[in-house]
Amino acid sequence: MPFRFVGGDPSLDFVNTADWTRRGLEWDRFTSYDRLIEWARGAGLLRPSHARRLRRAAVRHPRQAAATLVAAREMRDVLMAVFAATIARRRSALALEGLNGLFTDAAAHMRVVRDPRGGLQRGWAGLGESPESLLWPVVSSAVDLLASRDARKLRMCAGRDCGWLYVDRSRNGLRRWCEMGVCGTAEKNRRRVRR
Repeated sequence: MPFRFVGGDPSLDFVNTADWTRRGLEWDRFTSYDRLIEWARGAGLLRPSHARRLRRAAVRHPRQAAATLVAAREMRDVLMAVFAATIARRRSALALEGLNGLFTDAAAHMRVVRDPRGGLQRGWAGLGESPESLLWPVVSSAVDLLASRDARKLRMCAGRDCGWLYVDRSRNGLRRWCEMGVCGTAEKNRRRVRR
């Protein structure tokens, strides 16, 4: 299944790599470590050089790459729990504890580096060198989002059996669907059939 980047933040698009239905998690798009790299490239978290290095690292360390795929799925569950609690305006100490554990690991690799224009930006020591390094920017993005004003604009798609997340940056704040052309259209068609 293709990746779609509709959440408005890489951490939300990371969670949106599966469908969160009433029956449970379906259509997991993280079917291999290579698909994880493909997603990170599409999300703009990896440069082509980092992706090439990660692919080589995965060949050299297949067990580590397989473990990273498992860790990515577990991280997706933690992020979904934190975002869902935020959307519902409830507290989840367990989910927050899980996020803090992920962030502590990622923050150990965070550095301030020069950007191509000569300024400074956040960077990562060792990005592309070990298979799990592609998860660090995702966690950082989630923490940045949750600590921003946009956290109040987090929404879950109202589509049946979707569960995708997005930041509602619409002018009136009434966006209901992850994508109007997918979930919005499907819901409108269901209403039309019922009528």
